[in-house]
Amino acid sequence: MCKLDIFDKLGEECGIFGGYCKDGDVAPYIRTGLFKLQHRGQESAGISSGDATQTLHKAKGLVMEVFDELSMQKLTGKFGIGHVRYSTQGGSNSLNAQPYLINYMDGQVSLAHNGNIKKAMRLRSKFERIGEVFITSSDTEVMLKRIVYDLKKPPKDWSFEDVGSALNKDFSEGAYSLTLCLPNKVLAYRDPLGYRPLMFCDAEEGYFVASEDIAFCMFNVKKIIEIKAGWGVEITAAGYEIKQFAKSVEEQKCVFEHIYFANPASNVFGSNVYESRIKLGQLLAKNDDVKADIVVPVMESGFSSAVGYSRESGIPFEMGLLRNHWVGRSFIQPTQQSRISKVREKLTPIKSVIKGKRIVLIDDSLVRGTTSTEIIRMLRSAGAKEIHFRLASPKLVNTCGWGVDIPTKEELIANLTKDEKEIAKKIGADSVKYLPFEGLKEIFGEKGWCYKCFRGKYGDNNANSEGATKCKQHTKMPALV
Repeated sequence: MCKLDIFDKLGEECGIFGGYCKDGDVAPYIRTGLFKLQHRGQESAGISSGDATQTLHKAKGLVMEVFDELSMQKLTGKFGIGHVRYSTQGGSNSLNAQPYLINYMDGQVSLAHNGNIKKAMRLRSKFERIGEVFITSSDTEVMLKRIVYDLKKPPKDWSFEDVGSALNKDFSEGAYSLTLCLPNKVLAYRDPLGYRPLMFCDAEEGYFVASEDIAFCMFNVKKIIEIKAGWGVEITAAGYEIKQFAKSVEEQKCVFEHIYFANPASNVFGSNVYESRIKLGQLLAKNDDVKADIVVPVMESGFSSAVGYSRESGIPFEMGLLRNHWVGRSFIQPTQQSRISKVREKLTPIKSVIKGKRIVLIDDSLVRGTTSTEIIRMLRSAGAKEIHFRLASPKLVNTCGWGVDIPTKEELIANLTKDEKEIAKKIGADSVKYLPFEGLKEIFGEKGWCYKCFRGKYGDNNANSEGATKCKQHTKMPALV
């Protein structure tokens, strides 16, 4: 079952945080870091921490729901990793909450991962045929079991190079950033194609890794480094070492990190997310000649691009829709009517701003169009004279194989209704315009990015195909016997 939140948005898999604390327990820092990454996953949260041995606490729910004071008292130790989850491969199940902690050869190892592994189910079947059993349905457990199978030695003896070698054998085609907590050590890796971000922080308090640098704002930071694709970091009490574990290939960074997933305050793939979204809005306005009175964002996803659109067009920016942040988690609603009800609970039009106005409504993307229809209906009821819907990304026409939860191609409105005039009619807008695909390449560049979800046929992004081919050259699955 494909999962979208009530705003018909794409779902990104998860966020990771881990590291070493010089003085005191690391778990409180991990909890705060995960809270800063809550936008990357709201289904479950978990922390595993310790020194020679580890303690794990995880459950379904938001970070501050899962980690009360009692649970935090049990999470001792200077080393640890944490995770917030949005399920794609593996589904919604409390057993799939991460990190995963195992006991092996008189030692312990925990693993948390952000991404999607292409070969996971095939590899799982191979393990099952030789008698292995699985507790979860997640590809993360497959990764952990594959590493254990390859190394065959106590976790205290695992080196950065050992784990990197195991990852190269089966997972160089996958999209991942992952962390492992071993006895008195934390390891982190970013996949060879670089789909997912991984950041490192050297702080007065210790050494830490995270999906986004927004998670480091609590620290007295010395320096922040973005881990390159195919590289990782080894963290011990003695310090840290950033090193390469996979051959260099052409990067395929997920452009949706800048369009929607990452926090606007984060710096991802070498540039600030807020500034990228400003540029998207500005370019959207350059390609538009609509006559309107105000620019209104769909909160929060359209905010930054709406600011950019307003700057470029000269049309005043107004907060015509307010979002209620206290409604609670509400994605995966069972019926269309319940999803519509949740939209009405979370978004409120300001009638004095909307009434009698020609509105440019800005959002980051258009998926199915179901909730956009309801938002436009709400604005009409508030007295909007015209509603011109503008998207700060091109048409979504393809699914994703790397962990982004996009519906089937048949569900995407840009595939169902090709013409923008027909899309406008379908969702109740006076007009609809997308950012031209060439605009993305103008802002981010031709190479080094994954644009497959905007391509008509999966895999016809030449840069991506070339990168995948190069990656396969050093990828050979060993037989499981």
